[in-house]
Formats: sequence, structure tokens, C-alpha cells
Amino acid sequence: MIGPAAAILAAALAGSVTGTAADGAGDATTVSRVAEAPAATARAAANRVELELRPVLGLTANSWGGLGELRYAHDFRAPLTVGIELAPFSVVSSGEGPGTEIQARLHAAYSTTYLAVGLGVGGQLRRFGRNAVSLASTLRLGRLDGLSFTLEYAYALGANKYTGRRTIGFSDVLGRLQVPLTDRLMLRVDGGLDLQSWVFTTIGLRHRIVGDGGAGSWFVSGGFGIAGIEDRASCDDPTLACGRSALSFGPTISFGLEHRF
Repeated sequence: MIGPAAAILAAALAGSVTGTAADGAGDATTVSRVAEAPAATARAAANRVELELRPVLGLTANSWGGLGELRYAHDFRAPLTVGIELAPFSVVSSGEGPGTEIQARLHAAYSTTYLAVGLGVGGQLRRFGRNAVSLASTLRLGRLDGLSFTLEYAYALGANKYTGRRTIGFSDVLGRLQVPLTDRLMLRVDGGLDLQSWVFTTIGLRHRIVGDGGAGSWFVSGGFGIAGIEDRASCDDPTLACGRSALSFGPTISFGLEHRF
């Protein structure tokens, strides 16, 4: 009796030790996976190219124009984003040939999942007006592909057209509110104002058509609204009237495309 009982007890103890070892291995695997989780969700380096176009068929006779934004950005693994932007560029024509304005800037920002704060430095180039240095501060509150509000506030540093003295003043502001409707679909409201050149507002949708938001993803956006664009000739003498060189305003249908790689 003692022999068989001893054998049964030894087998039970061996099974208990084996089970404990297996549980320990399972716990170790769980801990390992938890430790690896931050690495799996860490920010990955990426490139983004975005183009937005807003053509305008003017309500005034023989006038047309358009506003656009072209941006390239590189997101580092560190909370840093650098890029180049033409934001905005515009063209307008209504009798005296097309007038143009381009704001070209290099841009850098401290960028995290829910916040980005940056500064852009470049130039403001006009056909009829005077060129200037362009400085723009930027802000994003919220996720890049989620609920967010972005703002770009620009200043121009250039010669006053009456006195010739270099001054700095408000140039333009761009804003965007983005609201997620589904995992792939966003509602977007855009608006902008330049005291000397343009104003617009649009409402539309942004759709992720390919990818998961990372490299290889494509986004398309569209909307409708209203816009006005103007370019004036330079007046060096304050006693002279500044005639309009180009003006167009009317409805606009916006189209956007973004690719990440």
C-alpha cells in the first residue's frame, strides 16, 4: 500500500512543478509582450506630400483664379517634423493679365500625437506688388488623422509701398477643423484670409482610400465653398489711385490629394 501511494504522490508533485513552470513561462511571455508594446506603437519616420486646389470661376466678366497649397513634410522618430510648403499660392486674372502671389517657406515643428507647434521662414512673392520675407507660426491641436484643429498665422516683413521703410505686419491666416465620421472618413471645414489678396471658406470630406494611415496610404478630399482673389499694382505715390490689376470672386470646388511613403 505504501509503495503505490508513494508513487501516486510523486506523480502529483511532478505535475504540480511542471504546471508551475509552464505558468511561469506564460507569465514571462506576457511580461515580454507588455515590454515590447511601446516599441510596436512607437512613432515611425514617414514622408507626407499634400496638394490642395481651389479653382474659382469668377462672377465678374472674364475673370478666373485659384488658390492652392502644396506641402511636403518628413516626420522623424523623434518629436520633430521638417518640410517645405507653398501655402498658399494664388493666381487671378481679369483683364490686365494674371496676377500671382506665392508664399514659399521652410518649416520645422515640435510634433507629437496630439500637439504640434512650429515656425516657417521664407518669402512672399508677387507679380504686381512688392516681395517680402514671410514668417509663419503653426499649431495643431489633436490627432493628425482624428479630431483636430490646425492654424497657420503668417507675417510679412518688407518695404512699405508709400515710405519704402521696412515694416512687419499681419499677412494671412489659414485654419482647419477636422472631425472624424468613421475610421476612414473625415469632415473638414477650411478657411483663410489675406488682407491684401484673398479670402475663402470651404466645407467637405476627406477619405482614406488606400492603406492604414502609414506608409503607402492615399487620401482624397473634396469640398465646396466661396473664394475671392485680388492682386493690386504697387503705388509708390500716395496721391495716386491704386487701380485693381486683377480680381475674381465666386463659388469654388476644392480637390485634395495626399500620399505617405
